[in-house]
Amino acid sequence: MDVGRVHFKFGWVAAVLECADFFAPSQPKCARNGIKGQNVPARDVQALAKRRKWFSLAAVNIGNFVPPLDTGIMSLILPTISINLKAPISLVLWVPLESLIITAAFMPIFGKFSDAHGRKRYFILGLALFSLGAYLSGNSITIYDLLIYRVIQALGGAFILSNGRALIVDAFEPRERGFALGTHISVIYIGMTVGVALTGTVVDITQAVGWRYVFYAGALIAAIAIPISLVALKESPKNLAIKTDWPGALFFVGALGSALVGLTSYSSNGFTPISIYIQSIYIPFLHFFLYPNLAITIPLGYIAIVGAVSTVLFIVREMKTSQPVINFHTFRTNSMYASTNFSALFLYMAHYGTLILLSFYLELIKQVSPLTAGLLLTVEPLSVTIFALFGGWIASRTSSRDPSVAGLVIVTASLLLFTTLAEASSTTTIAFLLAMLGAGVGIFAPTNTNANLASVPPADRASANGILGMMRSTGQSVSLAIGSILLGLLLFGSKSGGTFTPAKYIAAIHLYFIFGAGLAAIAVFFAYRGREPAGAPRELT
Repeated sequence: MDVGRVHFKFGWVAAVLECADFFAPSQPKCARNGIKGQNVPARDVQALAKRRKWFSLAAVNIGNFVPPLDTGIMSLILPTISINLKAPISLVLWVPLESLIITAAFMPIFGKFSDAHGRKRYFILGLALFSLGAYLSGNSITIYDLLIYRVIQALGGAFILSNGRALIVDAFEPRERGFALGTHISVIYIGMTVGVALTGTVVDITQAVGWRYVFYAGALIAAIAIPISLVALKESPKNLAIKTDWPGALFFVGALGSALVGLTSYSSNGFTPISIYIQSIYIPFLHFFLYPNLAITIPLGYIAIVGAVSTVLFIVREMKTSQPVINFHTFRTNSMYASTNFSALFLYMAHYGTLILLSFYLELIKQVSPLTAGLLLTVEPLSVTIFALFGGWIASRTSSRDPSVAGLVIVTASLLLFTTLAEASSTTTIAFLLAMLGAGVGIFAPTNTNANLASVPPADRASANGILGMMRSTGQSVSLAIGSILLGLLLFGSKSGGTFTPAKYIAAIHLYFIFGAGLAAIAVFFAYRGREPAGAPRELT
């Protein structure tokens, strides 16, 4: 870009951006020879160059704001979608579930692919796919249209989430990364907070403007993030020596996808086969309908067989290939890398279903209004938002895993205290426990993420972030399945149907929190075992 030819009134700004290396990866000419026709003070160029990392953080945060916002809101408007698209709840539940499963399965693959070919370009590709998928979802005519277009949206989300934190670590020096990651995690939970806060009003909003505008809003935000990312982010070096193991990736998707589909389906419908009938598919841009008239019935036993075979093939493939999707050798030899991943897995298995279970508790047992329940449940993500900044500040000043261990201990204690909930429990008590849970997660997350990405060479960061994201999404899916299974067993026994009573429901969530506390204790064990010894190096280079 020849900024000397820029003569419009923003030419000075464009010149400064050029000098700050926003558009060109090489050393800008203006840094050596000045800019013809532009009087740009050197101190302004230097200041803007130093601030570039904050522009990069803002770009990543805007992009990463959309998936959690989408997840939070989607769970709230499912009844409206069910009515509008004339689809049973059992099928509509797959709208958020398929996103979670696809994200978990594809993040490690996309992370490794981005390490080889450039993180910035595939972060932006993720934004484009997410925006396109969200727009198409908003134009769905049938539930199957929505489920198909959500696949595009979820693939975009996997690209976004697998590269976002790696781009942040690339942009910041080690002493600043903890705070930057804490800010990033706070933004993610702000998205969740906004989604949860809309619980009491989302029905009114969707009745006024239509549920489709929820998708349009997500598409717009992702689209706005594209030009910002093009300008603000710096491309990571290509490393074509890294090869993507596509056969291993296929086996991995089959193994993890089958496991999560089988578990979540069993948790809601028992051993009932998955039945799908696709009559038509609407293509908005072309205003064209396809009529496949396709009926599919999939017994869970077949899914289990696919999962078992894929798992065996994946393990055999990973043991033989030189560049596996998941390097088991790294898990065996890098204790920090292993402990941060397993800590995240068990943490999210322990607590992720809490808000959903408490929403039913508040509305059905405590008889509070949806608006009050929604505002009360915002306490947990809001607490994470605040304490993630604190946890990030700690992570920037210490190489110790002690803050992660402390955060997990707080989570364990809060889940144990949740087992004391009763019909007469006050909303103040519930708010305190939610704040305590959020504080533990907030202190843990940035410290754990910083330690995870610092434990691998810079060239492997997106891949490492993909594995960590896979652990997180898998834990979330398993947590929801555990809650659903426990509710089914304690509310209705082994049969479908039955009578709901407050005592049965409270007994079910008590058991869920006991399970959760046990899983959180396992996370404490992994975090403590992986503590970095004093004087150990903070990162690999």
